[in-house]
Amino acid sequence: MPRSLLSVLAALSLLATPAAALAEDDAKKTDKAGTCTIHAKKGDLVAQGKNLVVESGTKARDAIAIDGNVKVRAGATVNNVVSIRGKVTIEPGAQVSGDVTSLGGDVVLGKSATISGDVVALGGKIQTGEGVTISGEKTQLSVSFNGEELFQKLFSGIITGEGTRDCELSFDED
Repeated sequence: MPRSLLSVLAALSLLATPAAALAEDDAKKTDKAGTCTIHAKKGDLVAQGKNLVVESGTKARDAIAIDGNVKVRAGATVNNVVSIRGKVTIEPGAQVSGDVTSLGGDVVLGKSATISGDVVALGGKIQTGEGVTISGEKTQLSVSFNGEELFQKLFSGIITGEGTRDCELSFDED
């Protein structure tokens, strides 16, 4: 199975488990039916309903935003970057040691950004600056129907309903 397809499948698995938190924050526990859970590892950065910025000098495992954009600043290092219904921007000089995936948004790679894995944009476009290095595959798919982007509409409908805003964040020790 191609790495880019594995990246997409990994990102899609996040659709069932949205959350809002920074990995160092404690999660609020609830016993309500219909709540969701996201499993994050120590060092992951996760946000829901707001933008996530990985500042210069930061080393993070994964940066994940649901209903928000992810921006990785120059001088930051991240393993994987995922945005669901948002844009991913990798600024000039930033490094991603794994994959960059946007579901329902664009991926913008600044001048001299380095991506060691795949770059995937479903429901958006990949824009690359001069000198960008992508070691893996580059995959983009955008389908418009009656003026609406099909994948953006699809991702918009998947994470809706009761419980999607009341998520519990669970941390693994690894």
